[in-house]
Amino acid sequence: MKRPWFPALLAVLLALVFVPAASAQASPRSAIFGGGPFYSDGQAVMDTLRSSGFTTVILWSVHVHPNGDLYLNDKLIVQSGRYVGDSGWPARLRTLKQAPTSVNRIEVSVGSWGVRDWENIAALISSGGTGPNSILHRNFQALRTATGADAINNDDESFYQVAPTAAFARMAAGLGYSKFTFAPYTNQSFWASLKSNLGSLVDRVYLQGYAGGAGNNPATWNRALGMTVDPGLWSKHGSGCSAGDSPATVESKMRSWKSSAGITGGFMWLYDDMKACSSQGNAAAYARAINNGVR
Repeated sequence: MKRPWFPALLAVLLALVFVPAASAQASPRSAIFGGGPFYSDGQAVMDTLRSSGFTTVILWSVHVHPNGDLYLNDKLIVQSGRYVGDSGWPARLRTLKQAPTSVNRIEVSVGSWGVRDWENIAALISSGGTGPNSILHRNFQALRTATGADAINNDDESFYQVAPTAAFARMAAGLGYSKFTFAPYTNQSFWASLKSNLGSLVDRVYLQGYAGGAGNNPATWNRALGMTVDPGLWSKHGSGCSAGDSPATVESKMRSWKSSAGITGGFMWLYDDMKACSSQGNAAAYARAINNGVR
């Protein structure tokens, strides 16, 4: 006897409609910026990050000197197309993505407040271009080989010129930095123009929600950039670790932004302060706060 066709067809349709919808839900993403400890604290900090719950580690900050030398904060790491930093650092970085780990992405941040990194990049492009023989090309290739970074993060806080920044981003993409991300706190029109110029090369915007960016509204930036931003907060820091956000307030603010702006990720600034104020919340506590807040 033939089985009725309708129940079987209905089962197939339900499977097609509901199973992919559930599996397509984006997992929370959470990023952490870190400075000196990510370079000088040995394997211990790598293991801390692997077990933290953070999905993205951002190495902050690479400074470009007028001659093209690359420094990680105050440490010379790339010169004349060669990695010249701590010989053990590249191997330690490679462990970040080794299972078991929560980390699936590494970014290198360029720039910060009070430096001329992007001005220097523009001058080097003007004098030497971005071709294989240029110092920018050779040094950022050496940096990519050493760090295995998936993306360049742009923390420009003074230069704000689209053409040379876009030229650099396209050069970096050709070197294997498959994405170019933003870390804005102001000058929305510049970032919108740069996003329009670079298109899908930009897949994340780490919007500063602290210090000079404390009044930023993620929903407003979503509309301006045509994509959903990942807002960030500053962990407990300062005298007596009294300034900044605790894990509890991070979770509350992320949940509010999830409701008002539809965010699916967030970030924390700064691991160095978490280390100094560990009694107020460690890396795992802050990652959990973001991941819970954006679910």
